[in-house]
Amino acid sequence: MEVRTARTEDVDALVSIHQVARRTYYGDLEIPDDTMELREAYTISIQAADRLVLCVDDADGRPAGFLSLGPPARLVGLYVDPAHWLRGAGSALHDAGIAAWRAAGVTEGHLEVWDGNERAKAFYLRRGWQPSGGRRDGPLGRDFVDLRLRWPSD
Repeated sequence: MEVRTARTEDVDALVSIHQVARRTYYGDLEIPDDTMELREAYTISIQAADRLVLCVDDADGRPAGFLSLGPPARLVGLYVDPAHWLRGAGSALHDAGIAAWRAAGVTEGHLEVWDGNERAKAFYLRRGWQPSGGRRDGPLGRDFVDLRLRWPSD
């Protein structure tokens, strides 16, 4: 599975992937339409020199998932269209993100995962991420939990 840098023309697909994945893990939680906000955020992230957005494409060449890295060493989001779960897209994106950090000399990454998203928590824990102790309020009485991953410098 090939990972590539996201392009501005991918923004609408990224928004769609974000929204469908979020609806899947939040279930019946009512979420206001944030299409415009997400479109603006992903456009900025793709264009910003201090951020990195990576994509994997499906067989038809459309984005099937993406990863967004931001400063300082924060995995801002990793979203895969549920139609492409369990096909390696998430793993390919995760590994490419870690490789980008390592190439930049980063030795520790952080991310937040919603405590109610068991699938995502298990994904990160299998890859060595550990709770750092940080938490903040989240929906449905479940916090967002900060996870940390450390690796040796090369």
